[in-house]
Amino acid sequence: MTPRSGDIAKAREDLKNTLAAAKAKRDKVFEDTEKLREAADAELWKTVGAQLDGAYHGARTDAVEVLGVTRDYILKQTKKYS
Repeated sequence: MTPRSGDIAKAREDLKNTLAAAKAKRDKVFEDTEKLREAADAELWKTVGAQLDGAYHGARTDAVEVLGVTRDYILKQTKKYS
């Protein structure tokens, strides 16, 4: 049977509230994940910068091989996070 008009209004309100809560929960998880990712990136590039600062000749080339990124990207990221 189709819900009565009063039931429809309540059902619509319940649906909206449930979906809004689910979306808010997802958005919070995404925000927390982004914060964790940013913290991990900062830690990585600070470590890379510290290791490459004053390192042996060819260290940046070795870092490119290990990290799988370009020398230019390493330079930009180490400057950004140092």
